[in-house]
Amino acid sequence: MALFVLHRNHTHSSRMGHVITFKKGEATFVPPECRREVMQIGAIPADSESPVDLLDPVKVEPLPLSAEERQEQLIAAFTLLEERNHRRDFTGQGLPSLTALGNIIDFEVSKKEVEDLWRAYREEKGADQ
Repeated sequence: MALFVLHRNHTHSSRMGHVITFKKGEATFVPPECRREVMQIGAIPADSESPVDLLDPVKVEPLPLSAEERQEQLIAAFTLLEERNHRRDFTGQGLPSLTALGNIIDFEVSKKEVEDLWRAYREEKGADQ
């Protein structure tokens, strides 16, 4: 359990959306993702046996996306790539580059997924014109 003590009364609003109210000298529960923040304002662990490394990055797992959300984000990325039309955004076959897509979206995609969705995107776009 992550209990911290602060030398003053203080209400801390974290960047993660947590609000933690410290009372001077009382141990207060702090969620693991906020440990670094409260240490930066001067809070110390109530059980000093567990050292906290301030340089240790906080690892937050992204929420898995549904198939529809993936498709929406990929189609938005396709539109952006077409609008900006940079040379290295597309492969020799005219498909969006996985590297260019990786710079826009924050999840991994396979080449097959991009090919299938790109083909459907182009067919739908051709039907609209």
